[in-house]
Amino acid sequence: MKIAIIGAPDSVEKIYNILSKTYEDTEFIPSATEKIDDMEKLVFDIKDSVDGIYLGGIGIYSALKNKIKKPLVFSKRGGIGVMKSFWEFRNNNHELYDLEHIKLGLDIIEEKDFIQIMHEFNIKIDSYYLQKYDSQKTETDYINNYLEKIKNNEINCIFTCFGYIYYYFKEKNFPVYRIQAADWEIKEDFKTLQNMIKITEAEKSKISVEIIKIIKSEDLSSNILEDKLQFEQELLTYSREVEGNIQISGDNEYLIFSNKGLLGNKENLQTMFSMIANRKDKGFSIGVGIGEGDTIVQAEKNARVALKLSLNEKKNNIYFSNGKEIKGPLLSTREIIYKNSFDKKITEISKSIGVSSLYIEKIKSIIRKQEKNTFTSKEIAEFLNISERSVNRIIKKLIENNLAVEAEFESSAGAGRPRRKTRFIF
Repeated sequence: MKIAIIGAPDSVEKIYNILSKTYEDTEFIPSATEKIDDMEKLVFDIKDSVDGIYLGGIGIYSALKNKIKKPLVFSKRGGIGVMKSFWEFRNNNHELYDLEHIKLGLDIIEEKDFIQIMHEFNIKIDSYYLQKYDSQKTETDYINNYLEKIKNNEINCIFTCFGYIYYYFKEKNFPVYRIQAADWEIKEDFKTLQNMIKITEAEKSKISVEIIKIIKSEDLSSNILEDKLQFEQELLTYSREVEGNIQISGDNEYLIFSNKGLLGNKENLQTMFSMIANRKDKGFSIGVGIGEGDTIVQAEKNARVALKLSLNEKKNNIYFSNGKEIKGPLLSTREIIYKNSFDKKITEISKSIGVSSLYIEKIKSIIRKQEKNTFTSKEIAEFLNISERSVNRIIKKLIENNLAVEAEFESSAGAGRPRRKTRFIF
């Protein structure tokens, strides 16, 4: 098992020293930098070569949790970390001033944990200023808030969870102490990561079936038949690459049995996409559907649902279905994930306004993917793979039922009327 450890230098060093001694059969790859933006780059550089990632703190975790699917955990800070900071402060400053003169600035930790430590150990300080975690704030925002408090003489010491903030004030010779996770907390977080990796591996090992179907031209020339034979040879090579078994039916259909991790691998998907894309001008089109399931029968059933979508499009695209969700066209700019079964609310909306539940679910998926709710008819048409005229009919019904509103107009290049934009509100 390979685990990347990424965070501020002191956090990475501590996490690595604890885990590498305890888990000798695991390969740990430490990589350290001070700023969260730089940590992101490190993660994206290494994510495909490791099984999981242990992050130094919540800042980098929040920045990444919705961007990558790799198992992630971060080093959490509790009351023990605060207590150790107090201890370090006393050791460094016992001759200068006592705790009652501290005007403390601190960040990230739960206020209740801080108050409990103060109460349990009868620690009395002058005052404290706590910056709670806010994913919208940068390290610089936290620093500026501290600088303002220092300027106004509201704090004279800082306990921080951020490596970057620690090094910043350390360079300025301002009293600053690092809140680090306790040894047992680091080990507990790693156990969580191990469990996440096991779940991911189990998910990857689910049975998958990929169905590739050639749509014959009415007039198959000898050249086309030769290319079909070449395509079959490429499929045999591909099936070995995905460690799968291939079955060839008499209806120009090929089934490859493997597992989700291999058939869903981006490089393998790219190989398949290249194989079928090369046939666009060869006289026949190809549909591809990938299905996942707990049994071969279930996986094939889901693959046929995905295949039907691919064949209906007639654009040599690849779709995926696990029975609950459909994803596709894979590797396309208009790739979306939407539910294969619809909840009660969507079903009710569909019946009341006369718009397909599938289109409503797809529009919801587009909104999630694009992280906006305002689109032109052309944009929606490209995602739904239907005409703008059909989209406008759908939009008209949604507007009439207060599920969308005309938002604005988008100026078109050159002559012509500006395009209408619609804001969806469901």
